[in-house]
Amino acid sequence: MSRHTSQRPPLRLSLLLANAVKSLWRGLFPIAFLNSLPSLPTFLALAVNGEVSQTPTLADLVALPVAVILLVFAQGATIAGTYRLLQGEDFDLLFSARQTWQRLPTLLGTAFLSGILVLLGLAALVVPGLMAIALLYLVLPACMIERTDMVESLERSGQLTQGYRWSFLGLFILTLLPTIGLGAVTGDLAYAPASLMQVLGQEAGMILFGILSAVTATAAFERLREIRSMPEAARTLPEWASGKT
Repeated sequence: MSRHTSQRPPLRLSLLLANAVKSLWRGLFPIAFLNSLPSLPTFLALAVNGEVSQTPTLADLVALPVAVILLVFAQGATIAGTYRLLQGEDFDLLFSARQTWQRLPTLLGTAFLSGILVLLGLAALVVPGLMAIALLYLVLPACMIERTDMVESLERSGQLTQGYRWSFLGLFILTLLPTIGLGAVTGDLAYAPASLMQVLGQEAGMILFGILSAVTATAAFERLREIRSMPEAARTLPEWASGKT
């Protein structure tokens, strides 16, 4: 007997973005606070250096890994809080932070592994790298919401994004545009000497990108779980999502 196939349901980007914007508005202050944390090491290093350095200093080298860890933490907590918003709950900052702290080693490993795959794709040929970005767009929501391990998160993202990867590449570019715009305004795209304005522009752009990417990815993850309705996707929602743990 031949396998019955049906037309794939539309992703409905307009609805997805509307849900993301609504969630962002409801949780704006805690989301903005979380995603400003990765900039703190940069500003502290700037304060230690006393000026914008043309070459990396010891303070810069120390600040970089701390900023990366804070970035992954901020993404995880934003995803956890946004997921609660999508379920009709409130954004509980402390609760989301605690749950993310418990998942942080796995989140860091997942982010590192997916980042390496994207970089390898971009280094080989640009197009494979772009496709890797689309394929791995949902790794952190999978890791945070469904409690998958590193490899399972990659597989889950690939499963959910299958058939919609051009749409997710478009979403990635859409969330990246504000960062590019801020960089252009502050002279980041020009070959000018580094300045305080450029640093502020870079950090503001990264904050905005972190906010938009985490909220949009969470809304997309929830939408695709609804579309797929696969047996393996129909897991019991984790207790932490209800805030009753």
